[in-house]
Amino acid sequence: MNHANSLARAMIARRRPLPARISRGLLVFVAAVLPLLVITPIVYWQESQRLRQQAIIQADQAENMLDMMLGYAEQAADKVLPLTGRTCGAIEQELRRQVTVVPFIRSVTLERNGVLYCSSLFGVYHQQTSPPEPARPGQNLLLLPGNALTPGRPLIIYRKRPKEIAVLIAIDGIHLQFSLDMASDHGPVYMQVGRNWIGPDHAVHAGPSPRFDLVTIEQQSAHYPYSVITGFSRRDLYRQLGSSYELVFFSMAALGLVLAAALQWQLNRPASPTVELQRALDNGEFEAFLQPVVRADGLAWHGAEALMRWRHPRDGLIRPDLFIPRAEDCGMIVPMTRRMMHQLARALGRAGLPPQFHLGINITAAHLRDDALLDDCRQFLAHFPPGGLNLVLELTEREMVEPTPEACARLQRLRELGVMIAIDDFGTGHSSLVYLQQLPLDGIKIDKSFTASIGADAPSSHIVDSVAELAHKLELQIVAEGVETEAQRAYLSRLGVGWLQGYLFAKPMPLQEFLQRPELDAVRAAASDI
Repeated sequence: MNHANSLARAMIARRRPLPARISRGLLVFVAAVLPLLVITPIVYWQESQRLRQQAIIQADQAENMLDMMLGYAEQAADKVLPLTGRTCGAIEQELRRQVTVVPFIRSVTLERNGVLYCSSLFGVYHQQTSPPEPARPGQNLLLLPGNALTPGRPLIIYRKRPKEIAVLIAIDGIHLQFSLDMASDHGPVYMQVGRNWIGPDHAVHAGPSPRFDLVTIEQQSAHYPYSVITGFSRRDLYRQLGSSYELVFFSMAALGLVLAAALQWQLNRPASPTVELQRALDNGEFEAFLQPVVRADGLAWHGAEALMRWRHPRDGLIRPDLFIPRAEDCGMIVPMTRRMMHQLARALGRAGLPPQFHLGINITAAHLRDDALLDDCRQFLAHFPPGGLNLVLELTEREMVEPTPEACARLQRLRELGVMIAIDDFGTGHSSLVYLQQLPLDGIKIDKSFTASIGADAPSSHIVDSVAELAHKLELQIVAEGVETEAQRAYLSRLGVGWLQGYLFAKPMPLQEFLQRPELDAVRAAASDI
C-alpha cells in the first residue's frame, strides 16, 4: 500500500512536460465551453426559425390590412363606375358621399383618355395625367410621395378602368403607414408598389425595398399589385438571443465550469496504479535502459545491466523506484520483464556485441514461480550465437525467495542453458547467507550503499571486505554497483572485484544511445583485432 501511495503521490507531484500541460489545459477549456458550443447552434437555429415564422406572420398581417384598405377603395370604385356616363355636376355629390362613408378614402377622381375631369375635391376641372400601365387587367396601384395639394404626404392611388373612363381612389398615406406599423410587431415591414416602396420612416423611396441578412420574406398580394417585404437581420437575432436566452446561456456556462472542474479533478486524480501499469504495458511505455558494467582490470564496456524505465505519455520519464515495487506487489513484474527481454533480444541480437558480453537482468521471486521463465531465457539466447552473450539473472531480494526444491531445480536448469544466477543488492534483503548456502549461484552484487561507504565509514568498509572475501572463497563473481569516485574504484580493484558499475563510468541510458556510444565501439574493435 505504501508503494501504491508513493506512486500516486509522485504522479500528482511530478511537474508535467509542457506539451502535456498544454494538452490537458486545452481539454479542460474544451470541457468548459462544450455546453455553450452545443447549445449555441441549437438556439441559433431555433431562434432563426422563430424569427422566420414571425416574419411570415408580419407579412400576413400587413397583407390582410392592406388588402382590406384597398378592398374599400375597390368597393368605392365599383359604386362610382356605373355613374361615369353622367356629367360631373350630376355625380359630384356621389363622389363626395363615397369619401365620407367609405373608410380610408381621401378622394375620388374620374379620368378619361389621360385627363382628370371630375373630382370629389374640386368638382369639374381639367388636368392632364400620365398614369402607369396597369399591373393587371383593369386595375393598378400607384404609390406617390405626395401631390400638389399635400406635398410630402404619401398617398396610394387605386385605379380601375374597365373601359375608356377610369376611377382613381386616393388613400391617405397615414392609413397606409398605420397598417404597416401595426404589422411590425418585432421587425420593419415594407410595401413595394411598382418601383416605389414605403417603410417605417413614413417616406416613399424609389428602387427595391431593403433586404435583411438573416431572413427576408417577400409576399405578393393575391388580390392587388403590391408586395410586402419584411424580415430580420443578424443583429436582431443576436439581440433576441441576448434577451430571451440569457438564462439558458448562463446555465450552460455554469454547466461548462462544473464539467471543467470535474475534468480537472479527474485528470489530476491518479488512476489506480495497477490499472495504470496495465495500460502502460499494453501501450508499450516500458523501455529498457542500459548502464555499462566494466571490467576492473581494463575499465572497458564489456557488459551492462538492463534497467526498466517508464516513459509516461503525460508525466514523462518515471523513476523505477516509483513503479517497480508496485509492479511486484500486483503481480505485473513478470510480464513487464518478459516484454523488456523481447525488446532487448531484438535490439542486441542485431547490434554485434563483443564476445562474452555480460548482460544483467533483474528477476524476482515471482519469476522463480513462473514456469515460463525457462522458455523466456531460451528464446532470448536464441538471438545470439552460442556463447556470444553471458546472460546473468540478478535475483532481487525485495521479496523473500523460498529456496524450495522446485526453485532450486529451476535455477539449475537455467544454469544448464548457460544462464548465470546472481544475488542483486547482496546484504540488504532477506537471508542472503541462506541463499548462498541453498541456491545454485554464480555471483553476487554488492549494493551501492556499501560501495558509497568506502573511505568514509569504517564498519561498512569492513562489510565490503568481508563480502569480497566470502565471494572469492565460494568462487562467485562479484559486481560492485554505485561506483562514483576513483577512490572507490581503486579500493574495489585491490579487493579483486571483477566488475564495476556506477556513475563514474556512465549513467543509465536508452538502449539505442548505449549501442551508439564510442566506448562500446572501442570494445568491438578490440575484439575484432584478436
